Amino acid sequence: MSPNDTSVMLCAIFILIAVVAAGCMSTLSPAPSVPAELKKFNSTAEIEQYLKDSLAASQQDGYYPPSLATGGMGAGVNAPQDSAEKSDSGIPASSRPGSIDYSQTNIQVKGVDEPDIIKNDDRYIYTISGQTLAIIRAYPAEGASVVSETEINDTPKELFVSGDRLVLFCTGTEDSDTRPDTTDPWRNPVPPYYRPYSPVTFTTIYDISDRNHPKMLKEYTIEGDYLDARMIGSLVYQITREQISPYYGDHIVVPALREGTRTVIQPDVWYFDHPESQYTFTTITSLDASNGKEKDAQTYLLGTGNTLYVSEDAIYVSYPNYHPVIYKGIPQEVAPGLAVDASGSAGISSSQVSAIPPDFNTLPESERESILDSLRNDEQDAIRRQEADQTTTVIHKIGIRDGAITYLAKGEVPGTLDNQFSMDEYKDNLRVASTSSIYTPRFGQYTYNNVYVLDEKMATIGELTHIAEQETIYSTRFIGDRLYMVTFKRIDPFFVIDLAKPENPEILGKLKIPGYSDYLHPYDATHIIGIGKETTTNDWGGVSTSGVKLALFDVSDVTSPKQLDKVQIGDAGSDSAALSDHHAFLFEKGKNLLVIPVRAVSNEPVTQEDSFSAYRPYVWYGAYVFGLTPETGFTLKGTVQHGSGDSGYYYYGSSTSEVKRSLYIGDILYTMSSKQIKANPLDDLNTTITTIPLPNGGEILYPPLVK
Repeated sequence: MSPNDTSVMLCAIFILIAVVAAGCMSTLSPAPSVPAELKKFNSTAEIEQYLKDSLAASQQDGYYPPSLATGGMGAGVNAPQDSAEKSDSGIPASSRPGSIDYSQTNIQVKGVDEPDIIKNDDRYIYTISGQTLAIIRAYPAEGASVVSETEINDTPKELFVSGDRLVLFCTGTEDSDTRPDTTDPWRNPVPPYYRPYSPVTFTTIYDISDRNHPKMLKEYTIEGDYLDARMIGSLVYQITREQISPYYGDHIVVPALREGTRTVIQPDVWYFDHPESQYTFTTITSLDASNGKEKDAQTYLLGTGNTLYVSEDAIYVSYPNYHPVIYKGIPQEVAPGLAVDASGSAGISSSQVSAIPPDFNTLPESERESILDSLRNDEQDAIRRQEADQTTTVIHKIGIRDGAITYLAKGEVPGTLDNQFSMDEYKDNLRVASTSSIYTPRFGQYTYNNVYVLDEKMATIGELTHIAEQETIYSTRFIGDRLYMVTFKRIDPFFVIDLAKPENPEILGKLKIPGYSDYLHPYDATHIIGIGKETTTNDWGGVSTSGVKLALFDVSDVTSPKQLDKVQIGDAGSDSAALSDHHAFLFEKGKNLLVIPVRAVSNEPVTQEDSFSAYRPYVWYGAYVFGLTPETGFTLKGTVQHGSGDSGYYYYGSSTSEVKRSLYIGDILYTMSSKQIKANPLDDLNTTITTIPLPNGGEILYPPLVK
């Protein structure tokens, strides 16, 4: 072969290799790019210096956020970590035969399970009772009983169950003397830890293939309080939050995921180069429940007060960002009577402030509109002068895919959020409902509500503001191209808002009725269920709340929504766990079944002449069971009672008889209070087949409500 032939052949080989390599590269997913504003710390010393600089800058501006130490117990940032393994195809299926239908936890997003204090399958109930994890063979109901009790040393919060795996979340403290002896890659050894105790979250994965004898598969520990979690397939995404405290010196140690004394993941710590009013280490950890193995963990230095929304592809972490207004070096919060003269200079003069009339909502519409016009003008003037104390909500979008955790984007909207239902991801956009409350020089506080649409990069592309002025959002529900929203001050405006054009949200219709709804739930495409409180006008012209209210709204004509039916349960003082926790709401359209836990208070006349009150409250604890169709409205099928009694005064406390959850397996309804579970046939609710006492007297430790 001649030298020329050799050169030609080598050139062809190189070209072929390049083509093949290019083809291979085209089949690989490109690594996600890190947003330019997101930065990564390289040492704990960098974190400490950043926090000190942030504190100094804030104090110079006249604002004083908390400082510098944290309760974390990790060894540092960027430490080597074990490689994450690919997830199995799913959680092992139970070997139990049968096709009995059963209820599942009421969740916000299909395919994204939410943890709760109780779970069930087609045979068993799993619940937290005091310091005990109890497994109950519940079906068939005859002979139902607790088959295993697992004592828990720490405070149990919530759990997941899927197939033969149970994941339990607990919080507790860890003595610094028992912590693993670790070293900081940038500071060796770690200086003495300042706090003797620190909040930690324990995540325990159990093998429950033998329900009578659960076996611990893995237990992980990470610094910080348990905030929330989601489960997608076999993958668990857990969110913990470590508050940075000003009380224990300047040294910080970042969170680390440990199994026993071994650090399995030391997360990177990410931040944004702008100050927050408060700081937390917010850590997202992913675990595979099918095999008990860790997947990934990332820590973000964020603000505090998190409200979470989770889709199948992303976790949205939000918190309020306060923007205090400084008038001549004086924070607005210490100068509530501030006024602004025509030249724009500010001074403290409460006599110049005209408060909104307390009977604003009873004034004629023309007078109300005149006041609202003044409020809008004052607001815009204050914003233009940069003298409006305008709170915003920061929203971080963090991608989740096959256990990998990747920061994607950050957005910000005016106002604050009510709860997780204030956010919704749809067609790559995030829709957000918020309430703004702004101090104006002439009239004081000005409140209104907004809807924003953010694109996949978290840039605002659509907005609708100043909805229901001088009222506050009580509940929202995004369903497809619609938003159903309830605000309240004196009456309940039920809004239908169109989001079909993300750049141009608009109100299609509204309905004004007494009362309000704390939670909205879809019945079908044209009907919405609401649960809240009924209201009445008192003798002084104000508004008083009375009993629990169920309402069915017809939104088939979006321009003119109607209330088809309503039911009131009890008088003033009545309540339901479903008003503050959607997991307590049980609805199954196919079974024509709606179950609401209720504390019903009825005010009965008192005949004794020496009584201090004309009424004596009678308290009933249990669950109301309804049928519901648009044609018939609410039809009471029956009730299940767990307790009752008289109360000589308006304090009901927390009774162990108060029903917290309900579920069904087959044709049996199970209602759970703190002390017991009752099983009643759905077609004969007056008959209790069995009562199952819960361990430890049934004192259930509930997780705090995340707003």
